[in-house]
Amino acid sequence: MEIFTKIEHGRYIDSLETLLASTVLNEQPGVEIGYAGMATQAFKDILADIGLLTDDISASDGNAFVIAAKAATQAVFDSAVLEVEKSLAPEEGNEEIAQAAYPTVKAAAESCPKANLCSVAVPGEYALSEVRKALNAGLHCVVFSNNVPLSDERKMKELAWEKGLLCMGPDCGVANINGAALVLASINNRGPFGICGASGVGIQHVAAILHEAGTGVSQTIGTGGNDLKNEVGGLMMLMGIDALEADPETKYIALIARRIGDQVENPVLERISKCKKPVVAMFMSCDRETVEKAGAIWASDLDDCAVKCLSLIGKEYRLDTDEEISHRAADAAKLLAPCQKYVRGAFSGGTFMDEAMRALIPMVGDVYSNLPLKPEWKLADSSVSSKNACVDYGEEEFTKGRPHPAIDPGVRRPAILREAADSETAVILLDFILTPPGHMDPVGYVLDDIRTANEQAHAQGRHIVFVASVLGTDADFQNVSVQRQKLRDAGVLVCKSNHQAARLAGEIIRQKKEMDANEL
Repeated sequence: MEIFTKIEHGRYIDSLETLLASTVLNEQPGVEIGYAGMATQAFKDILADIGLLTDDISASDGNAFVIAAKAATQAVFDSAVLEVEKSLAPEEGNEEIAQAAYPTVKAAAESCPKANLCSVAVPGEYALSEVRKALNAGLHCVVFSNNVPLSDERKMKELAWEKGLLCMGPDCGVANINGAALVLASINNRGPFGICGASGVGIQHVAAILHEAGTGVSQTIGTGGNDLKNEVGGLMMLMGIDALEADPETKYIALIARRIGDQVENPVLERISKCKKPVVAMFMSCDRETVEKAGAIWASDLDDCAVKCLSLIGKEYRLDTDEEISHRAADAAKLLAPCQKYVRGAFSGGTFMDEAMRALIPMVGDVYSNLPLKPEWKLADSSVSSKNACVDYGEEEFTKGRPHPAIDPGVRRPAILREAADSETAVILLDFILTPPGHMDPVGYVLDDIRTANEQAHAQGRHIVFVASVLGTDADFQNVSVQRQKLRDAGVLVCKSNHQAARLAGEIIRQKKEMDANEL
């Protein structure tokens, strides 16, 4: 394998497009690893970490678009570049729109006077400058850029606050404004529920259940995962509540967060207490008494958040009962060999992994992870599981040089065969997240691995139980119903939600342990 590069000076490709380009590049036969992006210092640092940095790239400035890959031959690389260029080309019929380009944000705003929102997807070191320009032009912002310093995030949000404009992000992956799905958001029905959250997956999860239940969302506002940290101050969560309260299309509000800084919690709860619309709050770091004292409806998890939202309009959403989960688990536990006793979770993101670990612990005990709930449960090596373990493959240690697994399902693909090869693995727990710009068949991408894993296990007298959930809607291009059926056809136990999948996986392990004890 050799390193090959293509450098185009003066060509700009935004961050979302470069993520997709990198996905396409890594899927090409004969490419060991590849990465595409603007030649910023952060980009060069990643290339250095993954062994793709060359002198030519080092000498390039941030205005150069770079495609770099370790490939078998020059011809293989050239072919891969052609596929990347196809992915960057405008769709047929949209050439005119794609050719509209402006030298500045101000020029774009003046040419499109009806526009009131700007999507910012530039490298993190340039985000503050571009967001300032957009806010000063009177535009709300959705900022996909990541690796933005917290001090920069605070500055952009303080300016947004001053101007009465939303600044969703940085690192905002999910937003749905007036029916338009932005960035990585699923396509949803319109409805009376406004959602504001610091977790894109959490927002998408609740919105998908509302969609499936026959209702929908008015707006979804992603604050970015760092908004509720003390350094940022929860400014966008507070503005998001203001915006949803003022929005005539929003009748009910749902708020979602994993962890809230100790200096941010009280201002957020105080704002909730003054809200004139019903609020359902799913804050993983807040107990029920604290949330209810603020006047909100407490939700224990994402499923519960959606169910309690639906109860406000007299709708129900059926989830499997404890008895049904127990029966499914009993059938699966009977298939396991004596040596099999642990669950191994391979997750696309941190929110679902956190939720799953919290569901698993009461049934299986300690759960080890690269992002554990307790420091003593930290895995020494994220690629070597210990006992019951869950790994977030969306973490930087796995995504350096590659897009997030929600876009590139190949990031966690090696985990399936690796975990299945461990004779002590009983259950492999997977989540799949659908997104319009993501892989068109994320389930299909790993079906061969699932089949191979069980063929190899069967040859050794074992059976691997795969348990999975798929997040998305039937309006998404990948169609959540189609994706779920592909898993069922492959023998995977499919659950309606990540939380239910974790409960089923945990119950299988619990029953297996009980069976083993009875046989002693």
